[in-house]
Amino acid sequence: MTRRELIRIGGSSLLFASLASAGLRASSSPLPRGSNRLFFEPEDIPQIRANTKSALLSPLYQQWVASPPSALQATLDKFEVSGEIVRDFAAVLFELEHSLIVQLVEPTPPRQASILDALARVIARPHWDYFRDGGTEVIGIQRASFATVRLLFAREVLGDAITPDLSSRLLDAIAEKGCLPCARTVEDMDHPETVTGWDFDEQHAGFYDITMERWPEILGANNLRAAPTGALGLGAIALQGHDPRADEWLAAAVASTERFLKLVSPDGSYFEGLSYLDYSLRTCLPFIDAHRRNIGDVNWLEKANFDGMIDYVSTMQMGRTSSGDPDIVNFSDARRSMMAGPLSRIGEYTNNSLAHWNAQNISHPFFFYDFLWYRPNAPSTPPPPRLLNHRNDLNWIICRTGWAADDAVLAFKSGAPANHEHADRNHITFKAHGERLLQDHFGAAYDRRHDGWKMRLTDGHNAILIGGKGHQYVDGIHGTNDSKAYANILQYEDHGDHVWWTSDASSAYVIENNHVHQVLRSVLYAKPGIIIVADQIRFRYRPQTVDARFFPDNHDDLAQLKVNGPRFTLSRPHAQLHGLVASDTNAQPRVARLEVKPETGDFPCIEVHSPVALTHHIFTVLATTAGPDSPAPNLKVTPQNTGWKITAGDCNVSITPTTFAPKIRLL
Repeated sequence: MTRRELIRIGGSSLLFASLASAGLRASSSPLPRGSNRLFFEPEDIPQIRANTKSALLSPLYQQWVASPPSALQATLDKFEVSGEIVRDFAAVLFELEHSLIVQLVEPTPPRQASILDALARVIARPHWDYFRDGGTEVIGIQRASFATVRLLFAREVLGDAITPDLSSRLLDAIAEKGCLPCARTVEDMDHPETVTGWDFDEQHAGFYDITMERWPEILGANNLRAAPTGALGLGAIALQGHDPRADEWLAAAVASTERFLKLVSPDGSYFEGLSYLDYSLRTCLPFIDAHRRNIGDVNWLEKANFDGMIDYVSTMQMGRTSSGDPDIVNFSDARRSMMAGPLSRIGEYTNNSLAHWNAQNISHPFFFYDFLWYRPNAPSTPPPPRLLNHRNDLNWIICRTGWAADDAVLAFKSGAPANHEHADRNHITFKAHGERLLQDHFGAAYDRRHDGWKMRLTDGHNAILIGGKGHQYVDGIHGTNDSKAYANILQYEDHGDHVWWTSDASSAYVIENNHVHQVLRSVLYAKPGIIIVADQIRFRYRPQTVDARFFPDNHDDLAQLKVNGPRFTLSRPHAQLHGLVASDTNAQPRVARLEVKPETGDFPCIEVHSPVALTHHIFTVLATTAGPDSPAPNLKVTPQNTGWKITAGDCNVSITPTTFAPKIRLL
C-alpha cells in the first residue's frame, strides 16, 4: 500500500454529542494529563496579559475585547445559513481567535460558554474546506488549516474545561477534518502526478475563473505550502497517543516545512514579497516553535537564514502610511508589513536585537500569536547602515536615507518570475517627505475577470511600454502564478549617497515582440532626492514607439500632474517630483492614465512618449522637493560627443551609452 493510499484512509469516527455539559473553568487551567502544549505555558500568561496593555497591541486588544461573547454565535449563525467557507467560515475562525485571547486574558463564564458552543458547532460541520480532489475528496489548504490551529488553541486556552470526553471528540474532528485534508494536500504537492484533479466544491465553483490542473505544483512551491504543513504539524503533535497516523503526519510536516524553508533565498529575502513572507511565517513558525519545545530533534535554525529574513523585513520598509501604519515596498501583491509575534520569536531564537526593533517599531499586529510572542521590553537595535543600500538575492534594489517616516526610499524591481508577481520588470518606486511620488499600486485583482487585473500589467507600473504594450505576463487561467519574464542586473555601484545600476529586461519583452533587441534601464540615485533614469531600447529590424510611465499615488485623488514642454511635475500634498526629459528621438512627456473603469480607481501618470525609431536613448531626470509649491532645482541635460552630461541640483554625472551597460561617471 502506498503512502498516498494510507493518507487517504479515514481513521477515527466522530461523535457529535452536545458539549453543553462541559463545566466553566478558568482559562489558565492545564491541558489533560499527558498532552503536549503547543502555544504557551501557564507561566507565560502574565507576559501575555502585559502585552495586551502594550502601546503596540493595546489598540488591537481593545477591539477584540469590545466584541461580546454573542458575536461568535452571530458569525456562526450566518455561516450555518450560507455554508460559504471562503469568507463566512473565515469570519467565524477570526472571531473565535479573538474571543480566545480575551478569555485567556480576562476569563469569564459567558465567554467560555460561548467558545464551548462554538467548538460544538464547528466540529459538527461535515468539512472545513472548499477544495476537492477528484470532485469528492476533501483537501485542506487555508480553511481546514486555519480551523485546525484555532481549535487546538481553544483546547489549550480552555484547559481542563475541556473534559477528557470532549477532548477526545475534539481531537477526532481535528484529525479527520483538519489533519487528514492537510496531509492529502501536502502529499499532492509533493507528488502532483498522482492528483486526480483539484477544484473547488460545487458551492464555491465560481469563486475564481481558473483551472487548477497545475495548482499542486504551483502551490507546493509558494507560501500556500506553509499553511497546511503548519497545521498538520501542530495537529500531529497534539494527536500523539490519540491517533495512529500522528507519527506519519508529523514526519510529513517536518519534511514539508524543510521544503518550504528552501524557498527562502540564501540571504533571507522572499520571492513573493513581504506580506507573503509574513503569511508563511505565521503559518509555519507556530509548528516550528511547538516542535522545538515538544520534539526537539530538528535544528530549525539551520534550515533557513532567519537573521537574513529580519534584514529583508527591514529593507522592505517605506515609512508610514497616512493613517500611521507601517508602509512597505509592495512588490507583487504585498500590502502590509510583518506581524509582531513572528518577529519577536525569531529575535528570541537568534538573539537578534534588530528583530525586536522591527517588532516594536515597524510591525503590523493582526493575529493571536502577536499576543503570545511579542516582547515589548526586549533589547532592540535599529537597522544598521549596511542596509541603507541593499541589493538582495532576488535582484531587488532598495536604497534609503533612513527609517523615519519622512525619509526617502527608492525601490527597483529586477529579477526572476514569482508567484503573486506583476508585470513589473525595471519598475521603480519612490517615496519622500511622506509621499509616494512614484507609486506601486495596491489592490490589484486576483481574478482575471475583474477590471483590477489590469493593475497587474506593465501598463500600471513605472516601466516601459513598447508599441503601447508591456512585457510578457500570465493570462490568469492558473491564477497569479509566475510568468516567463526575467530581468537581470548588469552593473551595480554603491558609493554611499550615490548609487547606480543597470537592469536588462530584454528577455521579458522579446517573448511577445521578436523585434526587441535590448531593453535596458539604468538608474542613478543621488540621495536624498535626485533620480536619473536612462532607458536604452533597441530593435532589430522594425522601428517602434517607446513609452516610459511614471505614476504618483492618487488613492485620495490629490495627485496633480502638469506638463510644460520637456518638463513635468508630479505633485502630492506634501511633496513634488520635478522632471526633465531628454532623448535622441525627441521624446516628450504627456499626461496619460491606466485605462480602467472608474470604480476600479483613477490612475493618472506622466508618460514619456518616444516616437517610432530603431534606437531610443531616453533620459528622465527627477528631483523631489518638500511642500506642494516648491520650485524645482536646476535640471539640465546636455548632449556630448560620446554621451550625455546631466546636472540635477548638486549632482553632476556623465552617461555614455554602450552596446552593454552604459558607463556612468560622477563629475
